[in-house]
Amino acid sequence: MEIFKSLGEKTVISTRFWMVFVASVFSIAMSYVLMLTDNVVAGQFIGDDAVAAMTLMFPIITLTLFVAYLISDGLVMMVSYARGKNDREEINRLFSLGIILAVGCSLIFVSSLYFLREEILNFWDTSEHLKFFASEYYSGIIFCSLFQFVSIFNYTIFFSEGMERACVVGAVASFVVNVVLDIVLCYFIGVRGIGLATTFGNLTSVVVQIYFFADAENQLRFKWYWNLKKVWRGIVLSFYHTIDTLCISILPLVISTYVLQHFGEEKLIIVTVALNLLTMVLAIYTGLIDCLQPMVCQYHAEKNLHSVIKTMRLGMAVTVALSLAMSLAGMIFADFLPSMFGVKDAQLADETSVAMRYFLPFMVFLGCTQSLGNYYIYVERMNYGAILKTCLLLIFPIASMFLGEQIALNVLGNFSMNAFWFSVGTSFFAAFAVNYFYLRTRNGVLRIAPENLSRQLSYDVNATTEEVTALLRRVDDDLKLHEVDDRTRNKIVLCVEEFGMHAVERAGEKIFQLEFSILLDEKVTVIIRDNGEKYDIIQTAQEKKFSFREFFIDSVTASFVQRSYTVSGDENKIVLSF
Repeated sequence: MEIFKSLGEKTVISTRFWMVFVASVFSIAMSYVLMLTDNVVAGQFIGDDAVAAMTLMFPIITLTLFVAYLISDGLVMMVSYARGKNDREEINRLFSLGIILAVGCSLIFVSSLYFLREEILNFWDTSEHLKFFASEYYSGIIFCSLFQFVSIFNYTIFFSEGMERACVVGAVASFVVNVVLDIVLCYFIGVRGIGLATTFGNLTSVVVQIYFFADAENQLRFKWYWNLKKVWRGIVLSFYHTIDTLCISILPLVISTYVLQHFGEEKLIIVTVALNLLTMVLAIYTGLIDCLQPMVCQYHAEKNLHSVIKTMRLGMAVTVALSLAMSLAGMIFADFLPSMFGVKDAQLADETSVAMRYFLPFMVFLGCTQSLGNYYIYVERMNYGAILKTCLLLIFPIASMFLGEQIALNVLGNFSMNAFWFSVGTSFFAAFAVNYFYLRTRNGVLRIAPENLSRQLSYDVNATTEEVTALLRRVDDDLKLHEVDDRTRNKIVLCVEEFGMHAVERAGEKIFQLEFSILLDEKVTVIIRDNGEKYDIIQTAQEKKFSFREFFIDSVTASFVQRSYTVSGDENKIVLSF
């Protein structure tokens, strides 16, 4: 139970994580509910044939998401690295580059969907009845990416900037518009109306985001900027990061084709339910990953290993807890799932719910491995992270289908849908186990060398006199153990004391948290974070508005190699180097 201890800790990192996590998961959950609503409305108003036909278009939706994240994720990772280096100008350049790229690529993508319409719709050998519904849904979503590309880029950069409220408001507005139009348009024009509702929902999200850009608190500034080298680097980083989305675009295609060939068209509805559950789970994990990305990338750019570890420890604890909760809820409510999608045949409904109970218990391995795969990419272990995610979401599941079929036929004499979904679930466990046993002798699953960690110290305290005073003794003792010379040790202790007590004075009765990170390299760096109100000590001192303590801090740090202040969301950061 050691992994769950971090869930109850209150630190700068945990406070920041939970704020982003709640907003991110809420926004992602809204997006998933919208997809679920499409299927539920189609099932209730039209029938399960319409839902099955929409499932055939699922790869188009996931491919759209893949391309959208291919534009955004790499650039936002670069934004986080720039934030770790305190480069605000670079952040705005990358933001501008992302907007230009999102608009341009959305036009190219929509054009491709328009001209390849017949080739895409004729890919599956299905009945004309299903093909009609698929064609209608395709007509509704064909222009969705015009707004989705910009919406997703803004969403990812907002979380990186600490603008969680904009994401939540945008998600709620998009949800309301989409649900209302789902019902109204489906009633009048059928499946095509459901697709159009999704398009208008994404348009609503963009409109809300534009409103928040006008906020005085927003530090993002758009200016015309183009740099092909940065575009290419962003795409490369994005490809590594979004390769799981690409795999999820391909996997439904493989699963649908396999089920059509082995079990028949009537079993596609089971695929629909399973893919909706998988999409929901992956959506929640994506929300979690959206929290980890800006924090891990920023700390990695700072070379702040302890903060990386604390972030990942909390992230993995949340992943496990969420996975267990989602699996348990899915097992309990599995009997209700088929009716949501319009399944009226009792035998098929029973077969669907049982199949899901074979599949759901493996979600914890899916979540942990996906989070670790993205982590390796954030800390620039690109190839390994991409290989792990591809194995997790494509290679192992496909291999398990065929291997499970052979084992079931030889042992049980038949291969059922239950055995099929159990085989897919075990592939997630296999990926987790292979990664764990491969890395356990290679600096552990986080791949952080003990010798690098040994030259860093990190402390979390509340902004109270008692805790800051006690911290001074701990810091002094730890620096002696690390054999730091007296002059350097006194400087570090003095910085911790003055900035710590200044935080106590600012806090008053409203106590906030402090984090001190000490990096003992050739150049000693002290990174001080707090989640109190925005306050730039250095600027205040330079404007001659200082208190005596601020005057003293300014005098002591004036000769340092670096002293800088940055703010992100609810977090103040001061970097001192000497």
